[in-house]
Amino acid sequence: MIDHLLQSDLPQVASLLRGLNALHVQRVPQRFHAEADDAALVGMLAQELDTGAEALVYRAEGVARGYLLWRLREVPRSAVERPRSLAVLDHIAVAPSWRRRGIARRLVAGFEAEIAARGCESWVAHVHSFNGPSRGLMQRTGAARAVEVYEKRLG
Repeated sequence: MIDHLLQSDLPQVASLLRGLNALHVQRVPQRFHAEADDAALVGMLAQELDTGAEALVYRAEGVARGYLLWRLREVPRSAVERPRSLAVLDHIAVAPSWRRRGIARRLVAGFEAEIAARGCESWVAHVHSFNGPSRGLMQRTGAARAVEVYEKRLG
């Protein structure tokens, strides 16, 4: 069942975040590390929520099996753009033993319903080039690759 994330979900979601971060540590160790303990991960997630992030969780058997964390961003009118609300998908993760069951797709659908109800016309997600599963999920949801971000490490 998909629902809003509760404070009581944070320890389970922190475990999911640890798994997501492990992929990043493996592929980009010069940027990411795996030194945080469970309390630090719970604290990080709580701070995200306290500063405006929102999250959905997929619960089965009373346990968080997947989550999606996002932020709403107001883009002000500029000389070239109209004002708009934009949702930024920050994290999405599903427990390994619960993958390939459509949970991530359902989390995205719930996210889209939430942001549409708030007047958002679109959303973006930053996906690392090495994260094939996430890239595939974005494509399956119908997200178009609108922007490519290039990063070059110096030294």
